[in-house]
Amino acid sequence: MQISISEIKNKVGASLEFEFEYDVKRIDYKGETLKFTSPVLVKGKITNLGKKIYLVEGNIKASIEDNCYRCLKVTHVQLDVDFSFRFGENVRSSYEEPYLDESENEIYPIIGENIDLDLLIENEIILNYPAKILCSPDCKGICEKCGKNLNEGNCDCFKSAVDPRLSALEKYYNK
Repeated sequence: MQISISEIKNKVGASLEFEFEYDVKRIDYKGETLKFTSPVLVKGKITNLGKKIYLVEGNIKASIEDNCYRCLKVTHVQLDVDFSFRFGENVRSSYEEPYLDESENEIYPIIGENIDLDLLIENEIILNYPAKILCSPDCKGICEKCGKNLNEGNCDCFKSAVDPRLSALEKYYNK
């Protein structure tokens, strides 16, 4: 999504609010394509900081369908991500290698009079996506022998899977 800064370009301290639904083309994460269950909502504000630098602050909300890492049940992940980026006119940089100012702030380029947020929104979604998704914090997973979902009840596989060398410990703990 490109946002025009022409309204605030010559007004230091001026800001421009924006809100839109981002149309996700495709985001791959860990070899899988993320499945969005609703539009990604992006809301924020662009502020002219002066010296041809603009601060873009906002929030991204997304709902993504994925499988629980323990039991494989379909689970919905809700992302609510705050972001802050700086953009500059006449900055010789790219989105892959932003310019660093004297305070080590990353500054992304402005193309014409537009700020392009597409790549940065997708990066924020990937960076804030949970490493492990659970259907519930106390998910028991699936039995490694028969594949039964242990959240729905126990199976008989666990008792027969005890290493014979540890059978004395099993008897001790079952007293």
